Amino acid sequence: MEINELLIPTILGGICVLISVYGLAIAKDRKYALGGLFLYSLIPISHRIGIYLENPEDYFSLVTVIIFVCQAVISIPLGGFLSPNKDSIQKTWSLKVQLTILIINASFAAIILNDPMVPTIIGTYHAIYALMMLVAISKTLAGKMDMK
Repeated sequence: MEINELLIPTILGGICVLISVYGLAIAKDRKYALGGLFLYSLIPISHRIGIYLENPEDYFSLVTVIIFVCQAVISIPLGGFLSPNKDSIQKTWSLKVQLTILIINASFAAIILNDPMVPTIIGTYHAIYALMMLVAISKTLAGKMDMK
């Protein structure tokens, strides 16, 4: 992949990460935290769909699109995920969603950081989201999720 091909997705990814970090750490507002993650999920979807349409035998791109569609759906900033856990059902749901997002982003961080063809910053974005989910999981387990 050329650096120019990934310049715009890299810049957009950085903006999305900043929105999410702002929502989780500063504003304590789940709409920002999830909104950034939702928008971030759209970047690999749009990028990999283009690659898949050029080469329909690229199943990695197809699987990547499917994974990030799932992440986008579960991170839509309209539900109770990342909100204060009022009951055990909501807490269990939040933990499952957080763990899913952690696994997705930790996996892609490892894949991207080990691929010399992809800029390291993109893998770092995935690692930041994985770390954010670790923080969210620890806060949820401790009963201290303080998001609006």
